[in-house]
Order: sequence, then C-alpha cells, then structure tokens
Amino acid sequence: MDTVWRLVTLKNKSWVRRYGLGLLAVVFYVLILIFVNRFLVTNQKQEIKNFGAEYQAEVLTKDHEQTLARWRKNFKLSAIDLPAEGNSELARVAKNAVDHNIVNSTKPFTKVQYNGQTTWLYLVSDPKTNKGQAVLIQPATTVRTHYLKTWIGFTVIYLLILAALGWFIVRRRQQLTQKLAQLTENIKAVENHQEPESVILTPDDPLFDLSVQVNELGTTLNSQLRDAKLQEQSLRSLIENLPLGVMLIDESGQVDMANHALGEILNTPIWPDQLATYVDYVKTYALSRMIEHALRDPLKHTHRRHDIQLVGDDGRFVEADVISLVNQDGDTPKQKVLVMLYDLTEIKQNERMQLDFVSNASHELRTPVTSIAGFAETLLAGAKDDPQKSTEFIQIIRDQAQHLEALIADILLLSKADQAQPLSWEAVDVDELILDEEKSLQQQIAAKALEVTLDHQHYQAPTFTDVTKLRQIVRNLLTNAIMYNHPQGKIQITLQTTADTLKLSFKDTGDGLTTEDQSRIFERFYRADHSHQHDNGGTGLGLAIVANLVEQLGGQVQVKSQLGVGSLFTVELPLGQDNDQ
Repeated sequence: MDTVWRLVTLKNKSWVRRYGLGLLAVVFYVLILIFVNRFLVTNQKQEIKNFGAEYQAEVLTKDHEQTLARWRKNFKLSAIDLPAEGNSELARVAKNAVDHNIVNSTKPFTKVQYNGQTTWLYLVSDPKTNKGQAVLIQPATTVRTHYLKTWIGFTVIYLLILAALGWFIVRRRQQLTQKLAQLTENIKAVENHQEPESVILTPDDPLFDLSVQVNELGTTLNSQLRDAKLQEQSLRSLIENLPLGVMLIDESGQVDMANHALGEILNTPIWPDQLATYVDYVKTYALSRMIEHALRDPLKHTHRRHDIQLVGDDGRFVEADVISLVNQDGDTPKQKVLVMLYDLTEIKQNERMQLDFVSNASHELRTPVTSIAGFAETLLAGAKDDPQKSTEFIQIIRDQAQHLEALIADILLLSKADQAQPLSWEAVDVDELILDEEKSLQQQIAAKALEVTLDHQHYQAPTFTDVTKLRQIVRNLLTNAIMYNHPQGKIQITLQTTADTLKLSFKDTGDGLTTEDQSRIFERFYRADHSHQHDNGGTGLGLAIVANLVEQLGGQVQVKSQLGVGSLFTVELPLGQDNDQ
C-alpha cells in the first residue's frame, strides 16, 4: 500500500513540477526584463550625473557650445542653461519643471513626455548655493527603445534554452512515466502472484529506492507465497491422510476441501477439482441439519457434536463435529464451517458384539447351571433313593458340569486370544502335530466310527510358527468336524506348503451349512439351526477362537459348504521368518 501511495505521489509531483517550471520560467523572464530596465535607468542616471559634473567643471568655465553640440550628437543630450530663455520647446519644458519645483536640488531627476517619448530631466545645481545652473534633458533608455534587437536575440536564446529544457524535462518525464508504468505492472504482477519484470536503475535515479522496494516486495511476497503453498500442501496432505473425514465449507455452503476418508465414510466420490456443495456429499438429514444450523448464524462461533447413523446400506455410525469458524481479520467477517466425521461403526459393532457375547454367554452358562441345579434338587427331593434314577441324574449332572467346564475354558481361551498375546516362533512338524491331536480325540472318532485321513505329500517340514496357537486351531477344527459329522462319516485333512504359505484344510461329510450359516459361522456362540439336533455339547465358541487365532497369525480362514453334503474349512497361514533354513 505504501509503495502504491508513493507511485501516486510521484505522478502528482510530476504534474506540479511541469506547470510550476513553466510559471517559474515566465516569472524569471519578467524579472530579468525588470532588472535590465532598472539597470538601464540606474546607469543612465549615473551618466547624466556625470554629464552634470562635467557641465559644472568645464562648460561653465569656457565656451561650451561645441561640448553641447557633441552631447546632442553623440548622446542625444540637451542642456538648458538656467534661467531658461527662449521660446524653444526644450526651454519651456525646462522652465516649467524648475518653476513648478518638479526638479530641485533634493530631487534632481524626473520623467516627462517629450516628442512622444519618455525623457529624463536632470537639474544641475550649485553644490554651495543649491541654485539650479542647468537642466539636462535626455530620452530615457529602455530595452524596447534602445536594445530591442538585443532583447529579441536574448528572448530567442532564452526560448531555445527553455525549449531544450522543456524537451529534456518531457523526455525525463516520459522515461519516468515508463519506469512508473513498469513498476506499476510489477506491483500488479506481485498482486497476481506472477514474476515481476526486473527494472535496473542507477543509484542516482529518483526511482531507484522505489524500484528496490518493489523488487524486494516481489521477492518477499514470492517467498511467502512459496512458503504458504508448501504449508498448504503439507496441510492438505496431512488432512488427506487423516483417518477421520474432514470437510471445509464456506458461508455459501460451497465445499473448499474434503479428504478421501470423508468419501469413504459417506460412501460417495470426492471431486477435488469440481465445484460442489455439502448437499452433494451429505445425504443424512441429521448431519445436514447440523451444518445448516452452523451456516444460519455466520457471526457466531459454534461447536456441535452428535453420534449419527448415516443413511445407506452399511448403516455406518459416526461421531460428527460441526464447528463454525469466524474470521474477524478483514473488514467483513468471513465464516468457514469445519465438519469432522469419526467412524464409530467398528466401535458400535464391538459394543454390540460385547453385549451379544454377554447375553449369549449368560444364556449358555445358565443352561447347564439350571440343569445341574434342577437334577440336584430332584435328587434331594427323594430321587436319590432310587438307584437307577440316582445314577442317571448324577451322570446328567456330570455331563452338564463337563459342558460348563468346557464352556468356561473356551471363554477364557477366547479372552486370552482377544488380548493378542505376542507370537512365539519355533519350528514344528505340522503333520505330526495333527496326528497327535487326532490321537487325543480318538475316543470321539471311534464313537462315531469316523474315517480320518491325512494327505501331507505336498508338505515340507518343519514350519516356523506359534505352536500353541496352531495346535488350538487344529484341535478346534478337528473337533468341529467330528461333532457335526454323520456316523461312519469321513474327515479328510490336507496339509501342504507353497513358497510362502501353509495351507491346512478339514473336509467332513456332515450336515453342511446354508449360505447364511456360512456368513456367520465364525461369530461367537453362533450355531446353525440344524446343529442343535446333535447332542454334542458344543460351546459355539470353537470356530470364533479359530478365526481369532488365524487373524493373529496373519492368515485367513474360509468355509465352503453344501447343505446335506458336508463342509470344507481351509486355513492359510504365512510361513514363519526362518522356514527356509
């Protein structure tokens, strides 16, 4: 702003200087004319005084007719002896001036008009008596009458000098105007964030300091602009990589910025290079209403926070923060609305799973406890006296207690699995591990007369993994295949390794699963509807434990099943770090 003001001041000064110099030239010309005329008057008076002294010294002492004639011829000076006599015009003029005291010893000079021109009259007085001795008459010397040609020549030269000076000033003014125009363009370029054109001036140039300031201004602003762009890019990069959704809205509802996470949360594409309003992104009424409330009062800083379920098939839950930001720096306050969305879907799902887990666990624990308590009360009521019933009821109480113990053990195991214990890597022969687990379950296998086979011809031992977790996975999958298989059914176990993967599959000939069952079979306490037909004492946590342990080992578990035919559970685990050694 200061630089622009200096440019305007320089332009105004150029106009004042232009007309001021012209007026000064005219005043100087008039002053010279006045000074020359005054000089001529003073010089002529002195010459006339000198003639008066010569008149007193010489003319009065001898015949002075020749001297007077010389004066008239050479100097156009006439002398009238006093007292004036004769009828000539000069004599009458001199006599009239003396008689009327127009000239005297105190005021010896006066001007009169004679023969149409201004004429000087000088009274020569006796220095002792102050009586007039003669009147000297000479036409007044002026520039116009005696030095007109000289003055015209001087005037021509003066005008030529003024013309040259004017040309020089105009030329300098044109150069100054060009420089000012370039500086002005440079300032506009700086304002438009463009590179200004360099203006090279000498230190004695009047615009040198201004040019230096403009160049420094351009350099400073460009540096600040680059820094601001870097900061903006860093900020946008930071916001773009934030895990929460961020959207910045101006006072008209136009979206200034929106990050990728916002698009994922709202399930809508983000158009960073296209004009869009928040309505293009937000489809949930509750969130739109929060934004509208913030935009309704642009001069008030507000902050609203609510948990909202978004409209859509996935039904996401978000914590929405809508903050009204008011900038008071300028003359007119400007509003920005910051919207931040934190995805609570997983948290809500975990909360629901925890509630479901507590509910299901309570139900599963209550069933055997109720059964134990019921049969114990029956025994106490007198059934213990009947040996047959007593034995039957005690066996039921034992079975329910074992089921309760297994249920508690699985809950504790699942709790430990949820805590994500650190992995303990060691070498293990997985085929031998499977055979060990098969032996430990041989009683259940024999009870159903199941045929269990292990295909491990494509397996390369040993495998580096967490033995405890892998053993639990094998035990649960094998137990599941036994529980839900048909009598005299088959269980086919396949074990193989690739360059970086251990693949383990359990195929049974049981009841199989529906499509809905397959999507939920790894949920805690979930059982297929037909699985309740089997009195196998399952806890409903075995496959959930498998899924949790497989995830901790960095692998994945899948199920393929056909209702009435059987199921195939496949586990793929990445090989441990030292498997190739």
